[in-house]
Amino acid sequence: MLKMNKVALLIPVFLLLVATEWWFVRKNKDNRVRGKNVALNMAVGAVDQVASIANFALFFWVLQLTYNHFRVFTLGDHWYIWILAYIAIDFVSYWYHRFSHRVALLWCGHVTHHSSGHFNLSNSFRTSPFQGLNRIPFWIILPVLGFSPVLLFTVFIVSGLYDFFLHTERFPRVAWLEYVFITPSLHRVHHGRNARYIDKNYGATFSFWDRMFGSFQAEEETVEFGILSKDYVDEDPLDAIFHHYRYLWKLMRNTSSWKNKVRVLLMPPDYVPADVSLHFKSRPVLETTQVLPKVYAPSLFTFSSLLVLAVLITRDLLSVSTLIYFALYALSGMIVSVRVFYGKIGMHFRRNEALRELLLAISGSLLIFLEPEFYGVLLAGSVSSLCFAGILLFGRTEEAHASAEIALQKERNRGEL
Repeated sequence: MLKMNKVALLIPVFLLLVATEWWFVRKNKDNRVRGKNVALNMAVGAVDQVASIANFALFFWVLQLTYNHFRVFTLGDHWYIWILAYIAIDFVSYWYHRFSHRVALLWCGHVTHHSSGHFNLSNSFRTSPFQGLNRIPFWIILPVLGFSPVLLFTVFIVSGLYDFFLHTERFPRVAWLEYVFITPSLHRVHHGRNARYIDKNYGATFSFWDRMFGSFQAEEETVEFGILSKDYVDEDPLDAIFHHYRYLWKLMRNTSSWKNKVRVLLMPPDYVPADVSLHFKSRPVLETTQVLPKVYAPSLFTFSSLLVLAVLITRDLLSVSTLIYFALYALSGMIVSVRVFYGKIGMHFRRNEALRELLLAISGSLLIFLEPEFYGVLLAGSVSSLCFAGILLFGRTEEAHASAEIALQKERNRGEL
């Protein structure tokens, strides 16, 4: 019997809610939800979701190994154990979250979730694959205490559903709820870079952890979203995932003390060794005007997003090589599309992008000989790549007004270490 990933079937529901929020704010002439920001968040989320195919397998294996060989108790699956598991997971989540803000190496995996200057439901998609890996050492205490891996995974999913609805500006503060639950208002505070909001409200579902451990903060002033980093501009999915790793590497490379190199990884994210002087250089500006088919990037983004969804739903039906092919196909398409939306395209973009599409078409055709049982989907992938290459090379073009984009990029330019 064919087996599909039923959890991934929830993704269209989340996308519908994101689209509904976007429609609502546009109807009210509110610019707090912007299309290209939503696209960027979706692209980051797609990378994380595809990577989670391997991450979840590793996570479950570690939980199962710990449960089988190191558990102290056996708690079973009575109804009250499920409630106890949810509370235990939320407690561990609080401390993982708090450490992720106070230990630079963990912050590298978590900063992706905070680096957007906007705050809407699509922010819940915006997580780094490294965040999932960083959680594993924290979660292994739970199977030691006797919670079964299957029970834990189920509760993780339910907790994640609650977390999705916290990422919005559309719900006002409800003060009485804050005595027990993390609300959208409290989570807005957590995402704020206002001085009074930094490192507050770490709870996932319950707010009483923050009250108990001194990290609670109510929403008292307008939240300014984003991070304090001077060398980050939120325009590229891969930069959103890797930029703080690059920053730490530069700090480690520029300090001569091995003790300081270790401190860079383990101290809070704002730590800078005394022997390192931060110099910020101007980022190179793309001084080019691209002429592209107007429909190319929107069509590519839509197709690639649907392909990611198909990969996640049917991942257990595909061979490893076919899964990798379509994952790379879809993720590269989403990343390229977002870069076009933000004007981050260089002098040879059109040539390089046509080459990418042709390589995907050739790779899909070659895979047909290795995986003939997937002939239909591989042929469809190859033909789709050829169609996109055709649109790019022969489609009706429209002048891209690079001068305005360059001016905006210069205005946002904050340099790099």
